[in-house]
Amino acid sequence: MVKGFIVLIGLLLIGNVISDVFSLPVPGSVIGMVLLFLGLVFYKSVPEDLGKVSDGLIAHIGLLFVPAGAGISLYLGMIAENWPVIILASVGSAVLSLIV
Repeated sequence: MVKGFIVLIGLLLIGNVISDVFSLPVPGSVIGMVLLFLGLVFYKSVPEDLGKVSDGLIAHIGLLFVPAGAGISLYLGMIAENWPVIILASVGSAVLSLIV
């Protein structure tokens, strides 16, 4: 299980380094997820350790949203000013996702 966690953290680190070195507008975590996806496609299955860690994270995914939810309270003024754009982006991305 530790091996799977090291793989996830390592891919996050590699993604952050790539994002910083090349000054990409894409967050390192997204690059790390793409690298994970490519690795899983190449490997053609999910390694047992990685599967156990992933299952554990998914089981507690609600806890992972607590910091983001608390952070939103810092930007209530900005959200109040820009709510039409936020609603449009949210609905637009949801519709686009459903279409795709």
